[in-house]
Formats: sequence, C-alpha cells, structure tokens
Amino acid sequence: MNKGDRGVSAILLFGSRAREDHGRGSDTDLLLVSPPGTPQHRSIGHLSMFFYPWEKLTADARDGDLFVCHIVREARPVFDPLDQLDELRSQFRLRTSYAREIVQARDLGWFLDSHGSALNGSMVVRRMVWCVRTITIAQLAEHGRPAFAPNELAAAAPLAANILVNRHQRRLDVAMRQQFRQYLMQVGGSPALPREATLEDYRDLFVRTGNKVGLQTIERGIHSPENDDDFYQ
Repeated sequence: MNKGDRGVSAILLFGSRAREDHGRGSDTDLLLVSPPGTPQHRSIGHLSMFFYPWEKLTADARDGDLFVCHIVREARPVFDPLDQLDELRSQFRLRTSYAREIVQARDLGWFLDSHGSALNGSMVVRRMVWCVRTITIAQLAEHGRPAFAPNELAAAAPLAANILVNRHQRRLDVAMRQQFRQYLMQVGGSPALPREATLEDYRDLFVRTGNKVGLQTIERGIHSPENDDDFYQ
C-alpha cells in the first residue's frame, strides 16, 4: 500500500473517545485518510467520519490548521500501516497568530446573536458551541498550549462554561443566548456590522472574508436545517 493508492490508507480515532473522557451523547470521531478530492464529512447516528486526502492534511499541518492540530495532539491509530499519524505530527507547526480563525468565529457569533431566531434552533446551539470552541482553542494555540477537551476549554473560557457543558443540548433557550452574548462582548470584540445589519449584509461579509462556516450556517439554517453534517465541530 502506498499513500497514492486509491482507497482509505489510514483510520484515526480522535475526540472524546480517543481522550477517554466521553459521556452519554458523545460521538465516535474518525478521520479516514482518503484518495485525492474534497474533504467530506458523514454521520451515522453517533458515528462521525471525516474523509480527508493526505495532501490536504499535510498542507494544513504545515499551515498550523486547528483541525489537524486536534488530530496530531489527540488521535490514536485504528488502522495506520504507513505510520501516517507520526508523519503528520512531524510536519505540524503551530502558527503564532490565529487571528483569522478568531475573527471568523466572532463574526459568526454576532450573526447568531442578531439573526439566530431566523434559523433552526438546534443548529444555532451547535454554531454557538463552535464559535466558543474555535475562539478558545485559537487563543490557547497562540500561547502554544492548544486544548480540545471540554473541561479544559471551559476552564479557559469560564464565561461560556455552561455553553460548553451543554454542547449536546438541542433547544436554544434564553439563558444560553444571554450567556453567549456576554461571552461575545467580553471576548469577541465589537461586531463587524451594526446591529441593524440584515442577513444579506452578513452573507456579503462572509463572502468577503472567506467565512465558509458562516455561509454554510445561513444556507443550511434556512433551507435544510437538519442536514448539517459536513463541517468540523
């Protein structure tokens, strides 16, 4: 078997199952190193599978990508005959700045604060958790100590600790919205757009800034609220 062969060349377990801190409702997260193509995500119940080409993973490792950081820090090989996990670890380099990730998560957060009522509630909860996780992980990474476990992130972001603890909640309630707004005001900085900005104003902002998660949130939250399964959370 070679890295260029067609088919899956490695299967890596990551997330709570790899850390052994999983609980009720936790997914089993698998990264499958796949043939060249576009990264994909598929879910079957609580099984969450991420298909990534090797070339994409190594390029992202050299760029300090936070998803690949999650893999190199925590993953365990399930099937890895070519020792690709070790090679990925050797190529990974943390960046000194994750300002881009922080700004994009902040912009999405302010969009959710303004327009979350127009979207599917369970999606809004997932995106709020994503925003808090992304900002917190990025800030920790800038200090050279990235973390991914919910308890570590909650300790680093105490104002949003309840949001992280209740990350499997499917119903958006008033308390969560208030906590999220307070978190954004303290950590997220000022909104990029005024309070009266429309959904289309935010769509334009996300296009300009290359905010793929923001654009996916608008499209799926309005048109297909339950089909939310191919981006990393």
